Amino acid sequence: MAKLINKIFLIFFIAAFVILSFSLSSARELSDEIGRKVIVIQNPGRIISLAPGITETLYALGLADKIVGVTTFCDWPQAARKKERVGGFTNPSIEKIVSLKPDLILATADGNRKETVLQLERLGLPVYVINPADTEGILKSILRVGEVTDETPAAKSLVAALRKRLNSIDAQIKDKKKPRVFFQIGLEPVISVGAGTLINEAMERAGAVNVAGQSVARYPRYSAEGIAASQPDIILIAPMSGDKEFKAGKTFWNKLSMVPAVKNGRIYSVDTDLIGRASPRIIDAIEQMALIFHPGIKIAK
Repeated sequence: MAKLINKIFLIFFIAAFVILSFSLSSARELSDEIGRKVIVIQNPGRIISLAPGITETLYALGLADKIVGVTTFCDWPQAARKKERVGGFTNPSIEKIVSLKPDLILATADGNRKETVLQLERLGLPVYVINPADTEGILKSILRVGEVTDETPAAKSLVAALRKRLNSIDAQIKDKKKPRVFFQIGLEPVISVGAGTLINEAMERAGAVNVAGQSVARYPRYSAEGIAASQPDIILIAPMSGDKEFKAGKTFWNKLSMVPAVKNGRIYSVDTDLIGRASPRIIDAIEQMALIFHPGIKIAK
């Protein structure tokens, strides 16, 4: 019991120290992407990221030296793996976060628990929440992260470069026939992606028709009969555990010889992290899929 009391005291002592630091620094009130008011000091020097996509964005903005904590899932770029870990995506350690004395904590509405944000907020820590739902939302979030970290010029430059690449894809595929694509994210049972998901929107940006795009479920399940009826021209597999799972997926699909994608050998693996994270790398995913859907197009450098 005494250890627990000491631990709680330590957390509140450090939190009080952080609050005092804010009062002694120039600060500004900002609205995050879910409408919360957050007081953040100018040029925060100690940043904690609570999501892999946020970590990737911070690195893309040149803020590596200011990152003092990340989650156990933040594994890209390689250097991120050497940063201090604060716990999982949905269950970070509040004690660890407080001990790192952050000037700024960045969280995402799609993944981090509301209870975590509220608990950190009650301790007086500045938690800025982003909430990108699609590619355009990701670009806007990059700008917002640039604003809150005082890296607006870098954020604007990055977004301009990413948008140039998107515009290049748009111009090349606008008159091309869109293939019907089935995107598999689970095998037992077979699970795809429906409307309202980032993957669905990225597929459409890459010039495809998602055969599960009209589903009322965000992640619909499919039977073998349902898959055959959808007649996909292309099958994409996002293996959660590497090549072994992709091979298992191909073995499953090869039994469905009546499916056009199987007949024509158009079954491809895509990087799960690349397509599933709200980060600048979503443009890489769109480009890679566009090349699969429309061979012969050129990727802007």
